[in-house]
Amino acid sequence: MLVACGSGLDLDEPPEIRYGEDVCDRCLMIINEARYAAAYVTQEGDARLFDDIGGMAAVIDEAPEEVAVFWVHDYDTEEWLKAEKAFYVESDDLLTPMGFGIIAFADEGRAEEWAAEQAGTQRSYSELFE
Repeated sequence: MLVACGSGLDLDEPPEIRYGEDVCDRCLMIINEARYAAAYVTQEGDARLFDDIGGMAAVIDEAPEEVAVFWVHDYDTEEWLKAEKAFYVESDDLLTPMGFGIIAFADEGRAEEWAAEQAGTQRSYSELFE
């Protein structure tokens, strides 16, 4: 994400992912599915793109850097969400691109419903990214 005229980061706009073209910063595979994709923007304004929410969390664990904002997609609508406002479900039965089995929802009730139906476990933002 480039910052126009040095005016500072726009933390309210997610980075753009060109599906079928951009590659994951962790695994270097092409990002194809919005519902699993995630991204973050560093304090310096660099965007990091991921094909799997779990892959993004793993990068932060493996090679921490100063992050200004994390972004995930709502599993149902594929709308971008700031990660701290999302509700997460993890399931071994969920086939995400890199096998982490983590999805996000904008609505807590929907996350609870999905977890109950699919034998998933709810996870918090802090469990995943802090």
